[in-house]
Parts: sequence; C-alpha cells; structure tokens
Amino acid sequence: MGIFEAIILGVIQGLTEFLPVSSSGHLELAKTIFGDESVGQESMLMTVVLHFATALSTVVIFRKEILIIFKGLFQFKWNEHTQFSAKIILSMIPAALVGVVFKDEIESLFGGQIVLVGSMLLLTGVLLFLADKAKNTEKEVGFMQALLIGISQAIAILPGISRSGATISTSVLLGIDREKAARFSFLMVVPLIFGAMAVDTKKFMDVNQIENLSEAERTTEIMVELEKDEIITPTESKLIHPVMFTKELDWSASKVKGETQSQSINDQFVSGLKEKGLSEEKIELIQEHELAQVRPLSKPGVAALSAGFIFAFLTGIFACTWMIGLVKRAKLKYFSFYCFAVGVIAIVWSII
Repeated sequence: MGIFEAIILGVIQGLTEFLPVSSSGHLELAKTIFGDESVGQESMLMTVVLHFATALSTVVIFRKEILIIFKGLFQFKWNEHTQFSAKIILSMIPAALVGVVFKDEIESLFGGQIVLVGSMLLLTGVLLFLADKAKNTEKEVGFMQALLIGISQAIAILPGISRSGATISTSVLLGIDREKAARFSFLMVVPLIFGAMAVDTKKFMDVNQIENLSEAERTTEIMVELEKDEIITPTESKLIHPVMFTKELDWSASKVKGETQSQSINDQFVSGLKEKGLSEEKIELIQEHELAQVRPLSKPGVAALSAGFIFAFLTGIFACTWMIGLVKRAKLKYFSFYCFAVGVIAIVWSII
C-alpha cells in the first residue's frame, strides 16, 4: 500500500465516519463500479490505525464533555454526568446485540447487494429530509430516547444506511435539540469505534502470529480455528487439510520470491475445496475467515500508516465539526438529496 492510497483511505474514513452518507454503502458501490474486490479492503493494521484516528478526532472535538463525564463517574453519585454515561451505554446495547446474534446474516448482506444498498440510501435520504423539516427544541436526551436512538443505530448496520444519519435523524424526530442530537450521536459511537479497533487489533495479532509458524503448523492452527468457529466439521477438516496445506505452501513460496500471486493462489484454493465437495456457501465462509484467507505479501509501511492516520484524524475533525454545524442550521436536506441521487443511480445501475 502506497502513501497516496493511504491518504485516500484516510480521507474516506474521516469523512464517512461522521457525514450521513453511509461508508458501507459507498464501499459496496465502489466494489461494483470498479469491479475490484480489493477496494476498501486495506490491511487490518491500516484499519486499526484509521479507526484510532477517527476515534481520537472525536475525543479531541468533545474533550470537554468527555472530561466532565469522567469527573461525574468518579464521584460515584447518580448525577447528570452519570446519567448521561448510562444513556450512552444504553444506546449501545441494541447494536451490540444485533451484531452478535445476527453476525452471519449481516455479513451475507455485504458483497454486491447493490439494490439493497440503493434502497437503504433512499431510506437514509427520507430520514434526513424529514429531520431537516422537524421543529427545533431544547429537549434533552432521555433514557427512552437513548434506547430508540440505539435501535436506529442497530438498523444502520445494514449497508446503505448511514449511522450518523439514522441516529441524528431519529434524535431530531424525537424532538431533541439539534445540536444535542448531533453531539449525542457522535459521543455514542466513540466506544463502538474503540470496540471495533480492539477487534481489528486482535485479528491482526492472530494473523501476524500465525504467519511466523511453519506451513504445517499454520495449516493445523487454521483447521482448529475453522472447527472451533463451526465453519467445518471434523470430517471436513480431515478432507480439506491437504488443500489448506497446499495453499499455505504456495503462499510461502510467493512470499520468498516476492511475487504477488494472491488471486492465483486463491483460485487454486477454491478449486481444491470444490473438488472435495464443499458447498459454495461453506467455501465462502472459509475464504472470509481471517486466518484462512490468502494474505497479502506485504503490509503498509510506517510512512503509509502515518499518512493514513494524519489524514483520517484531520478529516475527521473537519467532518465532525462541519456536521454539528449543518445539523444545527437544518442543512441535512442537502445530504438527503445526495442520498436520493446515489440511491437511484445504484438501483438503475444494478438493473442495467
């Protein structure tokens, strides 16, 4: 990964984390338009760095609010700061439950579901348009409102629905003050960003650790993990063990030669799995497993990581500040028009 690509990824991450245009939806559209499955699939290390950058930008913007919340928590009293923290935690529960219980179903919705993405972008546009027309008040976020906002955040897991757009629109439609709605929306995502960063960090550490093993050891470790995750049965494990071992040998050989043959190795791997009688669905699950994937031969360097971090951080600060101002001035309709346009184009594109 070069510095220019890292900068582009950083800018996209910083903007889409806060602007109500759906980062997941745009990613799926990009994959289809460019016909490149690698679009947006940067290394796990870069993902961790970019997540940290946007989380840090949120902390910088809301440093005063966060400091006040922590001071209130350490007073061990049921004061307004403790109550606000409780509301943040309450708002996170629906998304956490949906993410855990419906993990496989959600993952199946990603990967070229352009009609779904377009439809959800249209829904995002409707929410933003209605929120823009709602009357402004000085109402605070209550516990029931926090739960409803959390439910909207859970629904926003679907590709094409903007998380910030859904949560801010829901807040405004519930009669909450516009600026308070935007601030609550961005503060409630900070723990989730750090949570996602922790998950990505673990995945990176697992993959990095397994790469230092021999081909036979890697193969055994991968098969154990696939069984533990109930992706394959013990019988299937014995059946496909030679195919996995061959894939690991090919990967090691490419790494030594410094050649980029990821697609070729993956194609041979898939063919081998098919020959063993595995279903398309099971092969896809194996391919998506972080340890069983054909890994890239190189990781982004310090310069690329630094560039991605800096641009994600600076873009995040800009986007977060800009978004708060837009919500306060009732300018969400412009984003709704954008979502309408992209949604229609996506649907028409998929039909043609």
